[in-house]
Amino acid sequence: MIKAKERQPLPPLFLTVPLPSGLNPALAASLQSGVEQAIHALGTDINVGVLPRADELAKLISGLTQPNGGLIDERALRQKTMRAVFDDGEWLTADTINSLQASPPANKSFPASDWKRRGRVFALSFDGKEYFARYQFDEMYQPLPIVKPILQAIGEVADTWKIAAWFHYPNGWIADVVEGTKPVAPKDALDRRDDVLAAARRMHGRHDA
Repeated sequence: MIKAKERQPLPPLFLTVPLPSGLNPALAASLQSGVEQAIHALGTDINVGVLPRADELAKLISGLTQPNGGLIDERALRQKTMRAVFDDGEWLTADTINSLQASPPANKSFPASDWKRRGRVFALSFDGKEYFARYQFDEMYQPLPIVKPILQAIGEVADTWKIAAWFHYPNGWIADVVEGTKPVAPKDALDRRDDVLAAARRMHGRHDA
């Protein structure tokens, strides 16, 4: 009698998946765990009907993946910063800026949206609405000439809350003209062109002139 040859277990397979550039490491670790659990939950035979089951896999991953404590702490800090920045000072909507113009355009998003597009001012989103910091404008609600070169010096920033925080918090590169050593927030030193531009260039660790 010929004894059937026992089937040997296959060695474990590893799948390499490139992650998006700049993905938070805290989320990457959590995502790995979610993917592993999702594939296990789907079963070993995922070759059959793989396309119809793609949505199921996505739901499992999104449902099983939870951000770890580091990511939650980071988001909580961001929310705290957002609230501090927004509570300090005056913030204007595009409609408000439109109404304060000498000759308001018919389109209420103008001129603010055009100024933002041309890099003359920055805006941020809060509770589903777009706001512009009052300190960017003069008495006639026109953009201060210094704002555009500041934004150019800072460079492209994906999260405009970082720009708002830079304007808001005291900056060690801008000293109080009276006390000398006390740092001043850039928004309170917009009449000091050289100082604020030098500080803006250092936002990303740059020191170019």
